[in-house]
Amino acid sequence: MTPYLLLLIAYLMGGIPFGYLLVRMTTGRDVRALGSGNIGATNVLRTTSRGLGV
Repeated sequence: MTPYLLLLIAYLMGGIPFGYLLVRMTTGRDVRALGSGNIGATNVLRTTSRGLGV
């Protein structure tokens, strides 16, 4: 792969809210309405299971 393609893939992957998607797909809840309201890993860990947060 060229470095430019890797940069493009990394950029696109960085824009995907994995914390939100994982909680929504596994529990059906909206992580933005839980805990601190942040969609990051710390809020996912605090409001759901340890496996999703890691």
